Amino acid sequence: MDMFLYHAALPEDHDHYVSIEEIMSMGINYLTQSNNWYGNGGEIKSQITDMFKPLNAPNWVNFKTAIGVNLEPHKPKSFCFPIFTDKILVFDGDITMNIYDQSFYEENKFTFEEALDFDTGESIEHWIKLYWNSMMTLQEYLLKRPYSKPEVLVFEPIPKEIIRVCEEKS
Repeated sequence: MDMFLYHAALPEDHDHYVSIEEIMSMGINYLTQSNNWYGNGGEIKSQITDMFKPLNAPNWVNFKTAIGVNLEPHKPKSFCFPIFTDKILVFDGDITMNIYDQSFYEENKFTFEEALDFDTGESIEHWIKLYWNSMMTLQEYLLKRPYSKPEVLVFEPIPKEIIRVCEEKS
């Protein structure tokens, strides 16, 4: 049985909405508006991320062109497609949230008092190193499932020919 990956079909009133017609005629790539709905820890502080890129990271890893996907359908509707490439990596999404928080804190600590609530107590470099250390292939992730919030990134465009709409049955 083929395993499917899912990309959220967001409601029309959502900031990152993309029509079904657009996805079905264009496919999904990093510029697709709905991709902005997904976390991407490697893109937040890209210069620092690149600085700490491990030697074992595949050369095709480019967070600027990554596409976020889910392992489970987004309710009530998703775009679904079979696994069509081995250019898929999984990261710990909890670490991504800490990268976002610490980045917000460091950028706003002298401007907004509320930014103090986002200080993780660790440097952005610390979180990015942990992020890289959490990297695994999709196959490795599926064997262990170590993350409660996996961040699944596809590193090539998803062709329109393999995409279909999957809806929750009522």
